Amino acid sequence: MIIAHNGTCSNHCNVTTDIRIAKETGYGGIEVIGSKLYRYLDQGFTTEDLLGQLDGFPVVGLGFVQDIERYKPDDFAELERETEKMCSVAAAINCNMVQLLTGPIDPGLGLPVADCYRDIMEMSWPELRKITAKNLQGLSKIAAHHHVNLYLEALSWAPTHTLGQMLELIQEAGCDNIGILLDFWHLYTSDTTPDEVAKLDKNMILGVQFCDSARGDGGSHADRHVWTGGGVIPLKYWVDAVLATGFDGWWACELFSPTHLEMDPWETARLLKDTLRFLLPGRIDFSH
Repeated sequence: MIIAHNGTCSNHCNVTTDIRIAKETGYGGIEVIGSKLYRYLDQGFTTEDLLGQLDGFPVVGLGFVQDIERYKPDDFAELERETEKMCSVAAAINCNMVQLLTGPIDPGLGLPVADCYRDIMEMSWPELRKITAKNLQGLSKIAAHHHVNLYLEALSWAPTHTLGQMLELIQEAGCDNIGILLDFWHLYTSDTTPDEVAKLDKNMILGVQFCDSARGDGGSHADRHVWTGGGVIPLKYWVDAVLATGFDGWWACELFSPTHLEMDPWETARLLKDTLRFLLPGRIDFSH
């Protein structure tokens, strides 16, 4: 079991600084933010350069490919290109997991919403499930070519947002290299319960992200402007639910609080790691 550093917790840093922070504060791995990695590569650095920075340090995941419901020919072709790019880069840095997000991505993050959502938002769930499952089959083939798995996260403000919907999608797609990411904030704000999580097949879970909420009825990006462990989500119940499945993969904190992102990123990383170690059983060795 690994506690991994997530690049949102040092949001204003570049990817090489994220790696340094993760190593120097005692994490067992890192979940890399794709936009940071692409920015690095766009300046002429190579994946070989990044491998030198990593020096064997595990990259547990690379995120993210967004808006996976895009289905019109031109939109889907672009989705395939984005997936090919991210999977090829992931393979090059010895990362075997790439993140997929349902959509539309939250405009509060400053990212564009694809035009296709004008009709997708009006679809019934069976129709949307069929379209998205077909997309997943195509993306799965791309990932398989690079020997990469895909971890799916459903955003709580999106049409596809519940744990049940994620499970239905994966079942309909029938792809053995797609699993789910359990993000406590998105689950909590989508009215999923810890009891539902505890019933999951552990093999479906590819990773876990901690994030807290400032409000009990939160569902917008701004509600995550709180320190992990300082909000209203009963994180220990969620941890216990995941552990009840037998899951033994990686865990990572996300951080979206503007105030805390202005703190020293090394100190932030240490404190967040301490939070996870406090919530997770002391008997577990997180060093590898």
